[in-house]
Amino acid sequence: MKHFIRAFQLYGVFSGRSTREEYWMFTFIYMLVYLLLTAISTAFENQLFQILFALFSLAVVIPNLSITARRLHDAGHSGWWQVAPFIGLVFAGIGAAQASSTLSLAGIALTFALAIVLLVFLVKPSDEDNQYGSKPQP
Repeated sequence: MKHFIRAFQLYGVFSGRSTREEYWMFTFIYMLVYLLLTAISTAFENQLFQILFALFSLAVVIPNLSITARRLHDAGHSGWWQVAPFIGLVFAGIGAAQASSTLSLAGIALTFALAIVLLVFLVKPSDEDNQYGSKPQP
C-alpha cells in the first residue's frame, strides 16, 4: 500500500526513477481497486458507485502516467515510450475512417507490437546510475 500512496505523494513528478517493485505494486493495487469498483458499480447499478468509479479513474491518471515515466527512466528509457502504443491506434483510426481494413489491421498490429516493447521496458531490471538519476534504493 505504501507504493500506491507514494505515487500520489509524487503526483505529477515525471522526473527521477521508480523501482520495479514500486511500479508493479502500484499497478497491482490500482487494478484491485479498479476491479472492485467495477464489480460494485455493476452489481448495484447505483449511480453513486458509478460516480466513485469515475472519480477514482480520473484521480489515478496523473499518478499512473508519472510512475510509468519514472519506471521507464529507471530502465534507461524516455518516459515518452508510454504513449508509443497510441501511434498504432492513430493508424487504426485513420484506416477505419477511410474504410481501409489493411491500414486498420496494420495499426492494430503496430499497437500490439509497441505495447509489447513497452511491457519489456517496464519489466527490465534497474540500470545503474543513468541520465535520469542514481539507482533508487529499495
